[in-house]
Amino acid sequence: MTRDANMKPSRFERHLQTGIQLLLVGLLGWAGIKLVTLGEDNAVLRERIAYQGEQIISLRRDIREWSNLYYRKSAAEQRASEVNERFDAFDQRLSALEEER
Repeated sequence: MTRDANMKPSRFERHLQTGIQLLLVGLLGWAGIKLVTLGEDNAVLRERIAYQGEQIISLRRDIREWSNLYYRKSAAEQRASEVNERFDAFDQRLSALEEER
């Protein structure tokens, strides 16, 4: 046997190895806890996104319903323009009739 095979690690080396092992186990535990926390946060965010998606669908449905109930601004302006043109035409006809008298 060689001298290296019979050598036992010193007390310091054993304590250093134990400290390193404890550090690694601690880091693994911390990483595991962080992964669980991230998974929970991810689940909460997924629920919020699903809720927001439902809200968007509901709002789009409401907008479609409102567009069926109310005039659009451009349609209302066009209709108002047509009514104003008819009033102007009536005013001209009335003026022409008054001049004939």
